[in-house]
Amino acid sequence: MIQLIHDTFTYNNGYRYMINEGRPRLYYSWYSILFVLALVLPGVAQGNLPLAQIENQEILESEFRAYAEKIPVAYQMGKTGAEANRILLNGLIDKKLLLAEAKRVGIGAELGFKRKIEQFAQAQVVKYFKTLEVDQKISIRKEEMMKHFRDTHRDRALRYAGILLETKDRAHEMLEKLAAGSDFGELAKEHSLYEKTRDQGGDIERYSIVDDTASPFRSIFSLQVGDLSEPLPLSGEGGRYAIFKIIDENPVPFEDSAQLVQEELFAQKRLERTAVLRDSLVSKYAPQVHGDKIDDVLVRLSLSPAEREQDPEGGMEVLCRYDGGVITIDDFVLSVPEKEEGYSRNYQRDWLTDYLQNSVVSNRMFLEAAYEMELDQHPMILAAVANERDDRLVSILRKKEVEGQMASVTDAEARAFYDQNPKKFQGFASIITIEILVAFKEQAQSLKEELAGGANAEQLAIDYTIRKDMTDHKGRLVLSPVGLYQDLYNVAKDLQIGDVGGPLKVRDGYSVFKVVEKRPAPKKPYHAFSKRRAQAYVRIARSQKAYVEYLRGLREQYSVQVFDENLSKIQ
Repeated sequence: MIQLIHDTFTYNNGYRYMINEGRPRLYYSWYSILFVLALVLPGVAQGNLPLAQIENQEILESEFRAYAEKIPVAYQMGKTGAEANRILLNGLIDKKLLLAEAKRVGIGAELGFKRKIEQFAQAQVVKYFKTLEVDQKISIRKEEMMKHFRDTHRDRALRYAGILLETKDRAHEMLEKLAAGSDFGELAKEHSLYEKTRDQGGDIERYSIVDDTASPFRSIFSLQVGDLSEPLPLSGEGGRYAIFKIIDENPVPFEDSAQLVQEELFAQKRLERTAVLRDSLVSKYAPQVHGDKIDDVLVRLSLSPAEREQDPEGGMEVLCRYDGGVITIDDFVLSVPEKEEGYSRNYQRDWLTDYLQNSVVSNRMFLEAAYEMELDQHPMILAAVANERDDRLVSILRKKEVEGQMASVTDAEARAFYDQNPKKFQGFASIITIEILVAFKEQAQSLKEELAGGANAEQLAIDYTIRKDMTDHKGRLVLSPVGLYQDLYNVAKDLQIGDVGGPLKVRDGYSVFKVVEKRPAPKKPYHAFSKRRAQAYVRIARSQKAYVEYLRGLREQYSVQVFDENLSKIQ
């Protein structure tokens, strides 16, 4: 006999929980998809039409309706009426069966499982507390955004010239010559090591903005027209130094970088407010860290999770004491990001000390403050933690009782799947373009007109593009649906070879491009990657079939009965 699931699986061992933003794991059968989507539904109401029975427990109409309201139409497989109702009812039945079986076999009783749920809950409590006490109390005025816009020099685009030299001393010598009245352009032609701009007196011949990936240094944007920079080390140039001269500037509209400005201001205020909140809580709870116990932490970290469970007392030693509680060695160990499947030979004392002070202790202070606000007692919070717990129960049950019982996929089976399903082993179609990225929309439009008129796309890219390293490749970009430039691909895929696209607003400016080639999706050869992919497909198919059989067995084990006559009455 089984109890009602919402009674049986109430998790009440003194832990506190928080709402989760996690998404349910999608399994391979539609039964499990429906189950996962319905983990946080209300319990059974009394006195309604019974639609099914699991042993001596009924599924009533009210519970079914509440379940159905939570399931997207997409998961009803295009069915309506009685067919859709039967699919939904089967999902609800499977939910109950899987959780009942997980309890019967003891999943959820292990210490490790309980700790995972506790960790999840505490992390969500802290996150929600910060949302309420930090994020939702941040306001950004338009005046602040405009000031940050100007302070970060996003309000101007610069055209500059540069001289690249062997050493910092040589750069200072060049500055002395310039101070004595020498012409910047002539010195660049004579001495600059940067061949691309040397012949034009170091002039890059384009305008650059602060957020351009091609901008070598943000610091030069604080200079005025005519100013010279100090010698600046140029990364990737073998220890060489450059000096720059600002030749011209153009205004940049606020709208072009408003989103970035807002994001930066929010992040800045978030850090500031979090620090103030943390300091106030540290003052309130007065944590005392026992730094001499870090060596004990290292010893504990060197053990596997199974070894720690065999010696629970070894992790109970107090690492930090504060007003209202303690942080034990295991509290800390369980919060440390795992390395090498739970082992941590590479952890260093200094890193652990810093992580303890700046992360674990701080988060515990946030957690205590959240408990005082009773954030963990909200019904949605409790339901969401139950959702996470049930999700984990089913995941472990499936791995143990279904996937853990399957035979390994042989090489012959993998090769056969590869040969029979060629479309699953195709790469992605790609589009070859010559692209020019510039700072201003008007300039991009002018370049588009030149391209449409037959101008040499490669030469225009060499002369104008501000995309980093693209002058070396003459603006050649390979676009694909999964590459770095999906926004360009989405436009280019509808164009023909020879067509010109843009101007398109992208993060670093405005892009125009010419389509020069379209390549069909190639078939991947049968190598190690294709073999692993084929094995995965075979395992998934096996798992799906085995899962359906497993659910069928549970229905027989728990004596499931569906009342078709009552189900047909549901509209």
